[in-house]
Amino acid sequence: MEDIYISKRRRNSDDFEIYDLDPVSPDPLPPEPEDEPPKKKKRKKHRLFKTVISLILALIMVFGGFVFLFAAASGYTRNDLEKNEYISSSQLKSSPLVTNILLLGVDGSAGSASRSDSMILVSLDYAHGKIKLTSFLRDSWVEIPSKGKKAKLNAACTYGGPQLVVDTIEYNFGVDIDHFVMVDFDMFTSIIDKLGGIDVEVTEKEAKYINRTTRHTIDYGESVHLNGAQALVYCRIRKLDTDYMRTYRQRKVITALIGQAKTAGIPKLLEAMKEVFPLIQTDLSPAEITALAFKGGVSVLAFDIEQNRVPIDEHMYADTISGQWVEVLDIDAASEYLQEYIYTNNIVVEE
Repeated sequence: MEDIYISKRRRNSDDFEIYDLDPVSPDPLPPEPEDEPPKKKKRKKHRLFKTVISLILALIMVFGGFVFLFAAASGYTRNDLEKNEYISSSQLKSSPLVTNILLLGVDGSAGSASRSDSMILVSLDYAHGKIKLTSFLRDSWVEIPSKGKKAKLNAACTYGGPQLVVDTIEYNFGVDIDHFVMVDFDMFTSIIDKLGGIDVEVTEKEAKYINRTTRHTIDYGESVHLNGAQALVYCRIRKLDTDYMRTYRQRKVITALIGQAKTAGIPKLLEAMKEVFPLIQTDLSPAEITALAFKGGVSVLAFDIEQNRVPIDEHMYADTISGQWVEVLDIDAASEYLQEYIYTNNIVVEE
């Protein structure tokens, strides 16, 4: 390429204009921008992280506010738990990393003195990242401490409501129960329908029994979609097989319900809460319900779900006492098993 020249004018001492011709290169390309300093990159990432966290916290605060308002305004039945007078707290197994909530399903309304049709201990195990569901067999022959005699476990609710059920389980099995929630199991039809139904495995035998003995018609298979009414019929099957299988079906429904709640979204969950709160009886205050919604919500999203029953086959045998068919327990073995299951990660359950 030919050199490019431009003129430069200067004056000499004799006032003559003299022109110099100098070669000049074309304008160079602009320099490439240097990479951002690492500190600047870190500051940008930090700002983005803070923004995301702020949005999450805002959503949590809004959700918590709605939960508190729903609970406070719902008119649910509040029933405080008194200290267990039949066993000292030092004799009860507990842990700050485990919250035990006894879920009671009754035949009548939640406020009536009915036999507890279902007793499931929901253990939020933060130490091992698990939600553990433990069914208590209603025909378990246990000591009813207020009566000073033995009877079926589900009779405790008739004798003294949820307080006596909590006292009886603590007295016989030696585990600390933090809270209780008592519901008419018909309530679950509303929750399930609000969340769009659930998917559970239904055997051919179960489907035929339901189709033959109820007004409902359901299919069978590994994943059958059930609405609320169908799910209630499914988990309350009584005479098809055993009470063991009945409690297993109940836990399957609750597990499926938790799974559905994971993907339901906050608006659906709030709508379900609004409908459910008036139907429950619990010792929890609105503030405690809100706190539990946060803790339990994290658990539902992140924790694995396990299910079990007490007693297991090795710790009981069937008998007839006073004309009643009952399960006679090896209470020491059953208590030790339950405590190890709830508070450790050593027991693998196979149903």
